[in-house]
Amino acid sequence: MSAVALLCIGNIAVAAPERVITTGHSVTELVLALGAGDSLIAVDSSTRLPADFKKVPVVGYYRQLPVEGLLAQNPQVLIGGEHMGPPNTLTLLQNSGVKIVRLPEAQDGKQLIANIARLSEVLERPADSVTKYVEHQLQSLNSARASLLVAPRILFVRAQEGRGLKAAGTDTSPDSLIRMAGGVNAVAFSGYKQLSDEALIELRPDWILFSSDQEAQLKGGTALLEWQPLLKLTPAGKNGAFFSVDGFALLGGMGLASLNEARKLNEKFARN
Repeated sequence: MSAVALLCIGNIAVAAPERVITTGHSVTELVLALGAGDSLIAVDSSTRLPADFKKVPVVGYYRQLPVEGLLAQNPQVLIGGEHMGPPNTLTLLQNSGVKIVRLPEAQDGKQLIANIARLSEVLERPADSVTKYVEHQLQSLNSARASLLVAPRILFVRAQEGRGLKAAGTDTSPDSLIRMAGGVNAVAFSGYKQLSDEALIELRPDWILFSSDQEAQLKGGTALLEWQPLLKLTPAGKNGAFFSVDGFALLGGMGLASLNEARKLNEKFARN
């Protein structure tokens, strides 16, 4: 075989993937930030693409991906977080020749930067500018946290009328956001748990956060006071200290949108 032929084979082996599907908003935004949008052929329903981005198919939800829908796009690579699945879908895709890349959900800046490096490797795209941007944002947030005189107590909730409140504890995306913004999570349990009426008073939150997908339902937070009158006895309830967090900043671990939301939150904390 000629040297030219060998070189061609080598180029094929290391060529950047041209047909990529991403799942999870934080993963997709990193792929776009790395300049690989031209390779993106489909996303899942938890992704919000820029308004001026090309139209691509939406193939399921990252936890319940359909094999047929994904294979119909003829992907080379499927990229998502650690909760991407179900497992049998990933196995079938892999057996069909699709490369599966699962990234740990970033709970801190160190893991976020590691995810950027991994994606850079997979996509054959330079990561320097994105990494420097993230490092600058993290340094800025670190300084902003240090400037807070007191770390406010924060309660992140999911709520439905007549069903009480569920709070986000440790090992959740809201917890990471709270810590990144300079707050202290008012609850210490892991995951999401229902709160008792007594706990609402005992937790004494200075701020109550909720996802933007519930903003209309919760009337900007005032509905929480109607559904759970005991919240009026807390600092957050007395001061009307509610804040709607961009729901996409909470999907798939810490991402670029999370850094932006943390900055907004920190500015709120600093003014109060």
